[in-house]
Amino acid sequence: MHTVATVLRSGGHYGADYVERIKADLEKHSPGVRLVCLSDCAVPCKRIPLRHDWPGWWSKIELFRPSVFRGHVLYLDLDTVIVGDIAPLFRDQFTALPDFYRPNEGIGSGVMAWRGGMSHLYAEFSKAPERWMARCTTRQCWGDQGFIQTHVEADRFGVEAQSAKIQGDRRKARVICFHGQPRPRDVGWDYRKVAARRMHA
Repeated sequence: MHTVATVLRSGGHYGADYVERIKADLEKHSPGVRLVCLSDCAVPCKRIPLRHDWPGWWSKIELFRPSVFRGHVLYLDLDTVIVGDIAPLFRDQFTALPDFYRPNEGIGSGVMAWRGGMSHLYAEFSKAPERWMARCTTRQCWGDQGFIQTHVEADRFGVEAQSAKIQGDRRKARVICFHGQPRPRDVGWDYRKVAARRMHA
């Protein structure tokens, strides 16, 4: 089974319209792939309720709860735009984005792929979530991706997953990642407008 997963916690910058957009893009480029959203509110796809009140990006750790997924999983942040068939993004080995600004050092958790159980991440974090949230606040260990990197050996995606803010060969891209400002809704989900904004800034 191949599943695309995303996470929506209410009260933040994103709403169910972002899930709807991922659903539409998925149906266009990779029909037949299942979409699941871990959320505390209604979403336009299969919903798995969030169990914890972990804030912001820390909610993504619930992706690794035991028995939530089987088979191949591809996680996408809500500010990801699908631009091609995502089949090549599914991996057996845990794979994440490179840190777009430090590609030889950190990883980015905006796109992640794995197969099988990764419940050790959930188990370790849930033992002391407050401690991990306080610890992962440095450049060397930043946020959920810093926590993940300390507990798993990660491969990194290549040109198939690109930043909206960094120029690349878009013909090879399968997903475009918006990180920070602007958000996809701000530019009508058109990543090409991000480069135009930066040129005229």
